[in-house]
Amino acid sequence: MYWQGKDAVRTRFDVIRTIASVVTAVCLFALTIGFFAAGAYTVNTVSQLQSTYHPERLGSIISDASDTMKTIHQTTTMLKSSRGDVDLLKEFHEMIVTVKDLASSLKELHADQFLQESSSWRDMSEHFINGLKHTLIDESKN
Repeated sequence: MYWQGKDAVRTRFDVIRTIASVVTAVCLFALTIGFFAAGAYTVNTVSQLQSTYHPERLGSIISDASDTMKTIHQTTTMLKSSRGDVDLLKEFHEMIVTVKDLASSLKELHADQFLQESSSWRDMSEHFINGLKHTLIDESKN
């Protein structure tokens, strides 16, 4: 409250408080509009679902989803129980050995031969397609 005989003291923080109040009001207004839009969308979606699906159909969909979730849960439980104790270092070692075997097998792989065969197949198929194209063009002219 101000004293009746004195004028109010204005500082630079009054401007900052005013700007903060305006920003807060705009954000609250945007949130309110967003809530109204979300509510309208939800009501529209639910009414479309109710008009599209009958209650029996919705019940069967929910029960099917429930059965599916139960099956997934049983499968994951079974997979967990079948693994037993996992030794992380042993698994990591096996992965390293596998990568090493793959790297050594790449040395034995004859990539040049594969590339030559693929290029010969490509050339042969290109020659075949060109011959077929010329044959069809010659047939259409006659």
